[in-house]
Amino acid sequence: MNNLKSNLPFFLNDCSQKTILTYFQNTWQLEDILLKSIQNEETFYINPDPLRNPLIFYLGHSAVFYINKLISVGLLKKRLNPNYEILFELGVDPDNAEQLNAAIAHINWPKVEAVWDYRNQAYNTIIEVIKNTAISLPIHQNHPLWGLMMGMEHQRIHFETSSMLIRQFPVEKLKRPQGWQYAPSQGIPNHNKMILVQGGTVKLGKSEDFPLFGWDSEYGDRLVNVESFFASQSLITNAEFREFVNSNGYENQEYWDDKSWQWKQENNVKHPKFWHIENGNYQYRAMFDNLELPLDWPVEVNYYEAMAYCRWKGPETRLMSEAEWNLATYKSIENQTPLEIENIHNYNLNLKFGSPSPVGLLKTAESASGLWDLRGNVWEWLEETFNPLPGFKPHFLYEDNAAPFFDNNHKMMLGGAWVTQGTEALRFYRNWFRPNFYQHAGFRIVQN
Repeated sequence: MNNLKSNLPFFLNDCSQKTILTYFQNTWQLEDILLKSIQNEETFYINPDPLRNPLIFYLGHSAVFYINKLISVGLLKKRLNPNYEILFELGVDPDNAEQLNAAIAHINWPKVEAVWDYRNQAYNTIIEVIKNTAISLPIHQNHPLWGLMMGMEHQRIHFETSSMLIRQFPVEKLKRPQGWQYAPSQGIPNHNKMILVQGGTVKLGKSEDFPLFGWDSEYGDRLVNVESFFASQSLITNAEFREFVNSNGYENQEYWDDKSWQWKQENNVKHPKFWHIENGNYQYRAMFDNLELPLDWPVEVNYYEAMAYCRWKGPETRLMSEAEWNLATYKSIENQTPLEIENIHNYNLNLKFGSPSPVGLLKTAESASGLWDLRGNVWEWLEETFNPLPGFKPHFLYEDNAAPFFDNNHKMMLGGAWVTQGTEALRFYRNWFRPNFYQHAGFRIVQN
C-alpha cells in the first residue's frame, strides 16, 4: 500500500525528536486517510455495529485522548475544547445493543465539520508540544512523554477499531483509498493438517524497563509449563468453515452453549458476519468492496462461532491457550531469540496487505513449530478469558485500560491482524474482546 505505509515503532532508549515527530505524523495521517474514505457526513452518524459508537465518536476520540493525556503529564496547560474532551473521551463496552443505545441516547453529536476542525487544531497543538519538549532518554513509564507514546499507540489501535466499523457500511458510502491493495486468492487451500508442537516452558510478560512502549497488561512475569499438543497448521479457512455452515452448523444447538445460542437466535446469525449470499453463492465483504469468497483466506468469526466449530469437529477439539500460542510462536524459554522490530515485515501485519491473505502465503510467517500465520493475517481467538499477569499494576495515566476487563466476560486474542500496527503488532501485546464481538479475528484448532 504505497501511500499507506505504516512506520515501525521505535526503541525509547534510542530515539530523537525527529523520530517521534515522524512517527506521530504517520500515525495521524493513516487515521485521516481511513476516515476520509467516508463519502458523506451523514454516514458518520450511522451506527453500523450495534455494539460500538457511531463513527462520529471515533472521529474525535483519538485527538481528545492525546489532549487529555498531555494535560495529565503537564506538557499541555490549556484545554482546546472542554466539552469535546469529555464527550469524546470514554469508549463503550456494552454486553448488547440495548446497553449501548441507553448509554448514547441522550447525546447530541456535534457537526462533522466541527470535529474535523478540532482534530486539525489538536494535530497542530501536538506538533508544537513535540517540537518544544526536550528529549531526555530513556522515555520510561513515569516520563512525561509516556503520555505522548500512549496517544500514538492508542490512535493506531483505533485505526483498527474504525476499520471494523467502516467495513460494515454499504460499499456505496465509501471510497477505497488510493493504493489500498487486497491480497490475492489462490482458490481452494490444501488440507489443513494437524502438527505436533513439542511441549516446553514459556515466560509470559515483560519487564518494567523494556525499551518499547507497552500497555499495563503486558507487564508481569508468568512461567508456564506446556504439554505437547496438536494444532492445525493454518488458521481455519473460509473453505473449511463453509463445510460447517453447509452441514447446518448454525442450526444445530448441540454445537452452541446457552449464551452463544441465545446470541445466535436473537441476531438471526446464519453464517460469518462478512459473508453474504448473492445468486445462491457466498460473497465476501472486504474493507471497501464485495468479492468472491476467498476460500484460502482465514475465516473471520467471533469467539462463539469459533467454539461452535470446535464442538462440530469433536469433543477433543478446542482453541489454543495463551501459553501454547507463545510456545508455538517463540519456542520454549531456553530457545527464545531477542525481539527484533524489523521482523514485522515478515508477516501480514502493519498494512502489508489491505486484507487477510491466503494461509501459508508468506513463507516468512512459518514458525519453527511448523504452524503458519501465528503472527498477522487475522487475530487468533484463545480459549481463556483476559487475565492479569503476576505483578500487574494499572498505569496511572490510563487506569481503566485493562483492569475493568478482568471480569471473565472477555476472551483473549493474540498475534495481530493485517491492519494491526505499532507496538500492538509486536510480541507482548495481549488483546481481548467480548465473545460476541468481531475484530478481524479467526482461530485455529487444537487437540491434546
